[in-house]
Amino acid sequence: MVKKKQSFFKRINKKYKLSVADKVTFLEIYSTSISILKFWAVVFLIFIAGVALVVILFFYTPIRNLVPGYPTPQTRMHILQNAIMVDSLYSEIEMRDNYLAKIQTIISGGVVDDNVDEEFDFPEISMATMGSDTIFERLVGPEKYRFSYFMSDEGILETPRINFFVPVRGIVTNRFHASPGHFGVDVVADENSPIMAVLEGTVIFAEWSITTGNVIQLQHDYNLVSIYKHNSEILVKPGDRVKAGDVIAIMGDEGEYSTGPHLHLELWQNGIPLDPEMFINFKN
Repeated sequence: MVKKKQSFFKRINKKYKLSVADKVTFLEIYSTSISILKFWAVVFLIFIAGVALVVILFFYTPIRNLVPGYPTPQTRMHILQNAIMVDSLYSEIEMRDNYLAKIQTIISGGVVDDNVDEEFDFPEISMATMGSDTIFERLVGPEKYRFSYFMSDEGILETPRINFFVPVRGIVTNRFHASPGHFGVDVVADENSPIMAVLEGTVIFAEWSITTGNVIQLQHDYNLVSIYKHNSEILVKPGDRVKAGDVIAIMGDEGEYSTGPHLHLELWQNGIPLDPEMFINFKN
């Protein structure tokens, strides 16, 4: 067995003469010695170099576009755009479902809880009511800050005296009608007018929907919720703490239900819709 192995290694290591000669004169031009082992080693290295060259040509040069079935740059761009559109569609559907779930919670009398602390690192928010600063109100005047005063004799709101801030001055074109399902008022004003918070509160919803465009919901004390729809731009995000009169959006004409630039304002307490005109004077 040992002799056979030695004989095999001797054969593959045996030197052979490789020469190049002139065809006519048979004059030797070049010669060298080579073994079978060296010959196959050279062939293997040439094969590896050839494979590497082909890989480089097909993966790093435009030649790859000639390969049947390989997508062109335009096709790859369309694939990327379609993937982005599908991802955006999933996001829009999720936003719509989230919006509808919150509306259903409000209508059924529940309190919307966005679990803001899980997504945003905000400090603990105090929901205590602000005291009335009569000196401040006398200095700035009601016209500058547009407060509309409300005192309930019938106890519609289970709250003490509240100063509602007018979100935007304009003309009420569609009033509150609970039975047909119009749970707010539509206020028409100058295009791109700033929309302001009616009371101090926390942003619990600030997203876009197909039907009502950019929507903002604020949670206030006494389980009050104010909703602002059809905005062209949202200037706050969920978890933000706002004061009465802070600009939270820009009036717009967003959503399938919108017929022109206006603000649709809703007020809810304990799942019951309230007529905003009972508490806010929208006239100039």
